[in-house]
Amino acid sequence: MSKKLVILVHGMGNHPKGSMIKEFKKALSDRAKAFGIIEQSYFSKADHKEFNYSEYFDLLRKQFADNAEARKKGFKYLTGKGFEEKLLLQLTNFESKLSKDEFFYTHWLDVVLYSTMYFGEKIRLDFIDFFDKQRKKYGHSNIHLISHSLGTAVAHDSLAKYYRTESDPFDNIPDLKTGDFNIASIWTFANVTRMVNRLNNLTDPIQSTVVTGTDGCSSNFANIRHKYDPFTWFLTYNRRMSNYYSVVPTIIRNVNTHDFFEYITEPRVARAMLNLIYEQSITDTQFEKGVSEHKEGTLKEEAKELRDLLKSIWEKPSLDSVKDVVKQFKTIQKKIDELSGINE
Repeated sequence: MSKKLVILVHGMGNHPKGSMIKEFKKALSDRAKAFGIIEQSYFSKADHKEFNYSEYFDLLRKQFADNAEARKKGFKYLTGKGFEEKLLLQLTNFESKLSKDEFFYTHWLDVVLYSTMYFGEKIRLDFIDFFDKQRKKYGHSNIHLISHSLGTAVAHDSLAKYYRTESDPFDNIPDLKTGDFNIASIWTFANVTRMVNRLNNLTDPIQSTVVTGTDGCSSNFANIRHKYDPFTWFLTYNRRMSNYYSVVPTIIRNVNTHDFFEYITEPRVARAMLNLIYEQSITDTQFEKGVSEHKEGTLKEEAKELRDLLKSIWEKPSLDSVKDVVKQFKTIQKKIDELSGINE
């Protein structure tokens, strides 16, 4: 029997190679310890590999920050219907302020770059090449795919391109037939596939082949979004399918509700992962112990301030365009930095 493989796809921002695997293992083992599972031998049941596109985007970010001509050429590839002319003009004219606007520079610029057909297609083709090599080595049914934030769009768009219902083994198109090569599971954290789809006009995540069953590419699908993670508010992902597991955490333990580490330490998520991926069962008694410890880390005053701000934006939404989303998110990030003491 072939060994299992866990593939991790990071989100927006800078991610040194291997950092996501370390963060994932640390988060899951922390929660496992709270369940009473001290020994980490369960990790040996699977190999862990990372699809990392950060180095490519790091280079592009530097070029865009340093060179107005590079921005002018790069942003002309923004073809999605979410990129209205006024926004394109603003992006092109960021000039020297681009690199100083750290939130946009390290987060939203990645979304913008990925949403271009020019830069995004390279990432998707690289992912398909990586994925197919792993599929041939481990076998499709042994693969578990975990993605976070922008990584959910990278994984979705790539798989939607690769798995086709009309696939023909006798043609020259490099693809896979839906239902015949389904991987074991897909885990999406802070799923932004629908938001990004508004920008790149690729396959609609609600209609794509990235679904469970005979018309899809996976046997199980878990979608986890924090109630107060603003990145999941704009065109929230929720699709009906078999073997679909949805978790919406509400506890705030970190003012950055988008944090991947915190997503993994959520007790229901950790229990499901330990069981499905690592065949490590957690009793109800162990689970309740883990839940209690998890709640002990809940923030109080900081969480209230952040929750009040998020609710004010949520209840009076002005998220009809990409420009509005970026504006509101910068307000949220400013509050997160303030509560985290970053600006002290």
